[in-house]
Amino acid sequence: MLIVSSCATPKKVSKSTPPVTINKISEVTEQTVTASDYLRQAEKASPQAAIALMLKAANTYNTEKKPVKSLWLAGELHKLPLSDSQNFETLLVKAASLLALNKLKDAEEQLLLANKLIDENRIAANYQYYRLASVIEKNKNNPIRSNSAALLAFSLNDNVVTDDIMNLWNNLSTLSSWELQQLKKQQLPYFDGWLDLITKANKWGDNKFILDQQIIKFQSQYSNHPANFIAEQLLLVSEIEAPLVKNIAVLLPLSGQHKSIGEIVQQGVLAAYTNNDISLTFIDTNKLDFTTLGLRFTDEEIDHVIGPILKPNVDQYIAQADIELPSLLLNIPTLDILGVNHFAFSMKREDEAIQAATVLSNKNYKHPVLFSTQDNVSRKIASSFANKWQSLTGTMLEVVILEANENMQKSLKLSLDIDVSKARIRNLEAQIRQKIETENRNRRDIDMIFIAAPTTHTRLIKPFIDVNTSTYSNTIPMFASSLSYDGSNDDAEIRDLAGLTFSEIPWLLDSQWQNKEANTTSQNLWPNRSESLQRIYALGYDSLFVVSKLKQLKELPYLRHYGQTGELKMGADNIISRSLLWGQYTNGTVKEVDME
Repeated sequence: MLIVSSCATPKKVSKSTPPVTINKISEVTEQTVTASDYLRQAEKASPQAAIALMLKAANTYNTEKKPVKSLWLAGELHKLPLSDSQNFETLLVKAASLLALNKLKDAEEQLLLANKLIDENRIAANYQYYRLASVIEKNKNNPIRSNSAALLAFSLNDNVVTDDIMNLWNNLSTLSSWELQQLKKQQLPYFDGWLDLITKANKWGDNKFILDQQIIKFQSQYSNHPANFIAEQLLLVSEIEAPLVKNIAVLLPLSGQHKSIGEIVQQGVLAAYTNNDISLTFIDTNKLDFTTLGLRFTDEEIDHVIGPILKPNVDQYIAQADIELPSLLLNIPTLDILGVNHFAFSMKREDEAIQAATVLSNKNYKHPVLFSTQDNVSRKIASSFANKWQSLTGTMLEVVILEANENMQKSLKLSLDIDVSKARIRNLEAQIRQKIETENRNRRDIDMIFIAAPTTHTRLIKPFIDVNTSTYSNTIPMFASSLSYDGSNDDAEIRDLAGLTFSEIPWLLDSQWQNKEANTTSQNLWPNRSESLQRIYALGYDSLFVVSKLKQLKELPYLRHYGQTGELKMGADNIISRSLLWGQYTNGTVKEVDME
């Protein structure tokens, strides 16, 4: 295949099959044969040779950035008697052309046809196939599949250049740990080395001294790995100095209707406060004129800001053009548009719904059902989960919206076909005219259930499903979001929800990430605090650490903060996203489980 790098002065890395040995760096020879040259040669060639030359011409049109001509020529090729391998190559040319024309769906259809040839005719997938698959999946916002294809393409690329290595690093290093674990399970070429280097950068990226030591260990263990090029670059990176943090203003509602929320965030911030060199100034947003805030910050020499937390106050704050201080907003603005110095950190549930849908879709469940109650939070989780599921699997998820009243059981019976089973039993008894010992049978096609509902409703939904699952059926695995876990762990709840697996923040789950000392102190001070308020407390706790890392998190996309609200990373849009842990009700307790 005549796919060449478009870099001005690319460097070629010679490599073999894994494990790779980097032998030398040389210049890639510029391509001199044009598509027109190939077509002229085809006019004088035998039929089979002409087809091969036309395929080269079609590929070359794409490298010449002439996708319309490439697409036309591929169409003409399909009129000829092609072998399976030639048909496969022609489909890839079409996919590449359509991709260049921004026709993503059409390109994907061509790649699916090529994939069918791979399955049915045992044609080997090549570099171009995986490269196209990687681009298409990236455009569909499926980073795991995109990077999986990219790694396979890399392993088949005979003309690896340093930009290929850098692109692979840039994409892999922005993944969350749970996404990396999904890739690890696929046993992809070179991945163990990539994972080792990324994990070190995630953890120690803001500590130059320790990171350099870890990189040297990596180089010793993976001396022939292509990521050594990245390791050398990381060693050359100058330490990014942490910003001088002296005076932090914390904007919270400390009076009025939302006083309790503001006070709990304040308590979380103070619990994390251990540096006496930093001054905290708490400002009540309920008594604040935002238009004069910039002058106040100047007078009080404020250098960083945490908050506001209420969305209307966030909108007001970012509208103040005279405030250019690094600001960690504790909510997403209405328009989702942030200034260069604005960073948003919130507890939005969509993050965990996307994580759950991705992890569960990779477990090959074919007939899942999602049960959701009608409240706004549950429906947001359900919508995010269903959309991500469809994006990943190409299939619509069956979603059942339950009324949180006496009609809930009726909806559950209908969705599980319990009433259909009862009707069959009544009909049989009527025919034989006697009472028989029977058992209701649920639907047999459901192989996974995801619940998006508060704990009180989950405690009704799960036991009902358990009771109405036939003893002749396999147990249906059930999963839920953190909305289904209230942290109380009383005996009745553990019994009702036995076997349920759910996503959760480290603060509320006994795990290696949980700050047990801080959590115990909080429990002693506020033993009756609800789980929703504990989440807000954890938000405040993490915010003080994150505000001091804003510069590093922005400039080092691979850096992570392992907080009490989850594994935190900065996106290109300045929005901090979270990755959560998994917990399970099992053996009379709640414990962390590995789902990735």
